[in-house]
Amino acid sequence: MKIIIFPLVTTLFLMSYWGFLISKDYKIFNQIKKLIDQENKYYKNKKIFNLCLSYFILLLAMSIAFIVLTIVCLIVMSNQIILVQSIISIIYMLMLIAWISLIQNKIKSIYILVKNSKLVIWNRVFNFEEIELIKNDVNRKKIIFKVKEAEGYDFIKVSYHWELKDFLAELKIKTEFI
Repeated sequence: MKIIIFPLVTTLFLMSYWGFLISKDYKIFNQIKKLIDQENKYYKNKKIFNLCLSYFILLLAMSIAFIVLTIVCLIVMSNQIILVQSIISIIYMLMLIAWISLIQNKIKSIYILVKNSKLVIWNRVFNFEEIELIKNDVNRKKIIFKVKEAEGYDFIKVSYHWELKDFLAELKIKTEFI
């Protein structure tokens, strides 16, 4: 029984936090889809979108497997089922941590949208005038937006893609791409 408690409690906590992140991201995604439906100019990174969607479906399947195995484990309580449930729980926990840390950073790069001289990057909206500079890093892994704010500058990083670079160059915003 000791084997099952720690992974179970930790996984349930991570699962609830993942649910919160999914609901927040779903709300933002719906707002962006409404803007796209209004025929605004946008860029969609299909590779990252498909990666996030695939990982979401995999996590959903793992959630169902985790819940079913936990219920079976609590009913049957055999050593083999407890061991399998603990292993599944640890794998699921690692997948949730990967979603929370890695995928949440990538998800911002799915859509870049332009509406009324404003740029929308996932949950951020700013005027073209607020953008000081757009450049990419040396390794072409990230595109960095330097945005002027009241208290200083904010740096927004999205994943680099050549189509995104071309999309931003068409907007006639000051860019310094390498």
